[in-house]
Amino acid sequence: MTNRHAQQTPSNETATSDTPVRIVSAYLAVQAFGTLAWWVLLFAIPSSIDWFQPKVWPDGALLSFWMADFVLIIAGSLLAAICVWRRASSAATLVWVVAAVTWYPTLVCIATSLQTGEAWIASAMMVCMAGLSLAMATIHGNTSQSPATIRVASMSPAVATALTLGQTVIFWGTFLWVLPMGIVELQLRLGWQVFQHPLQSPLSGGLFLVASSLGLWSGITMAIRGDGTPLPTVTAPRLVIAGPYRYVRNPMALAGIVQGIAVGWFLGSLSVIAYALCGAVVWHVFVRPVEERDLQLRFGADYHRYQKHVRLWIPTVPFS
Repeated sequence: MTNRHAQQTPSNETATSDTPVRIVSAYLAVQAFGTLAWWVLLFAIPSSIDWFQPKVWPDGALLSFWMADFVLIIAGSLLAAICVWRRASSAATLVWVVAAVTWYPTLVCIATSLQTGEAWIASAMMVCMAGLSLAMATIHGNTSQSPATIRVASMSPAVATALTLGQTVIFWGTFLWVLPMGIVELQLRLGWQVFQHPLQSPLSGGLFLVASSLGLWSGITMAIRGDGTPLPTVTAPRLVIAGPYRYVRNPMALAGIVQGIAVGWFLGSLSVIAYALCGAVVWHVFVRPVEERDLQLRFGADYHRYQKHVRLWIPTVPFS
């Protein structure tokens, strides 16, 4: 059995190393051509500009950003995609440059939306691009790392907690604020009204606080007990079955879905509630199998025992 495993390892390692390269290069290519298609839409149908800029801006003011996007985002993403695919020595630097570049217009869009209360669709689009670009950069890693969708990183509990809290701010701001606001703005433009009922704000706010407490408890427990963060590319080297992980295997995912539902309830948007539920499906179908496969490989029988006694979504009696 040992020899057979040894013979399979090289091909498995090759497949494992190729997959992140394909993910990063494919995403960057999609980002380049998707941004190009968006600009074609703006120039071909000028009325579409109103969907992406505040009413107080002069007509067509958004078009003044075309050169920056064409040079920095479209050309930059395409060049980075080619270098990643060819495994060029400059690939890591280019991917991080593209990730950094996307955050400048993203912050401008968010600031504009905060100032005017409009253009949340544009802010949602940009925060998706910036977030995914940053995710691709972390997957590709730096010049001393190989691309990997999951990368173990051991660190002190203090550093892990600080990084976890920083990740939490970014994730909550993106998925529980900017994206829902963009969805609601799109919903209203399509003529779909929001709903209202008595005690809507306190009830939804209470649910959000409960779910947020669970999310924070889960993240801090992972940092302190696991010596790492919940982020896959900086994941904990130790199996964590303490705190909320004694009751449910993925408390952070459960907390995030409930938070999304609470936000949709607060905003009176069935679309945002559907967005949260779709997030649960996407996580369950695409993310969960990858994470569980990694945990099975790293922790073997310990994880199998944990998996057998603690359910995925529905809390159970404490595991010991």
